[in-house]
Amino acid sequence: MNINFLQPDLLDELKNYSLSENEICGFIVKNDGNDYKYINCSNLHPQKDKYFLISPLDYLLYKDGVLFHSHPVHSDTEGFSEWDIENQHYHCLDMLLYSVKHDRFYYKEYGQD
Repeated sequence: MNINFLQPDLLDELKNYSLSENEICGFIVKNDGNDYKYINCSNLHPQKDKYFLISPLDYLLYKDGVLFHSHPVHSDTEGFSEWDIENQHYHCLDMLLYSVKHDRFYYKEYGQD
């Protein structure tokens, strides 16, 4: 999947945010012009080191955005987990993932199986 629509400095910002023991999460939304920005959300999941949970209000506020989250360095999962895909189907959003361990972004458009 192609993430060339995102500016390189935003991708660098997402990598830096992802350097955490916990999964980070939020939304990538249109900014001025053709640029995008990242809106960080609180991870409300009790096991933040393995999962993420975003407030339903945040989903409503940024429903036109791209859902972003990270897999921390201790996560061996390469690409989206089954739980990630299940969440995508539930929330009907495009998703972007950054794996710290694999130093790689993964992008999945909603409805593209």
